Amino acid sequence: MTRPMHSYPGRQKGFSAIIAIVLIVILALLGAYAATTVGVQSLSTTQSVGGMQAWFAARAGIDRGIAAVLDGGGCGSVPGTPLALSGGGFDGFSVTELSCSSATVQEGPDTYDVYQLRATASRGGNAGDIAYVSRTVEVTVSDSP
Repeated sequence: MTRPMHSYPGRQKGFSAIIAIVLIVILALLGAYAATTVGVQSLSTTQSVGGMQAWFAARAGIDRGIAAVLDGGGCGSVPGTPLALSGGGFDGFSVTELSCSSATVQEGPDTYDVYQLRATASRGGNAGDIAYVSRTVEVTVSDSP
């Protein structure tokens, strides 16, 4: 006599629920990863644009210093106070440092001055703040003939 084959439907109850829970957890983890990646990329892009704006703001400070120096005023004519910039994407930026040093050079019959200018532009409060961005530009110019 052979035994009849029995199915055990009670033993398979809940197996689909376990698979569904595992799939939900996996999809939730993938969603969290995607959201984090998009957030980091967005912040990185924002900081990159801010860095370029800060560089151009510092360059504007350098240009102002070059004009003051080469117009015959020397380092004494370079503004020492912070420069607040506005318009053209510079809103919120300021040139917090604009310094100048000079040396007189004599080459044969020619005597001229060489100027070292340094400008730092920043926006966003203090270093470490998420919106803080700062760039420094240094140039050397001369009034040589």
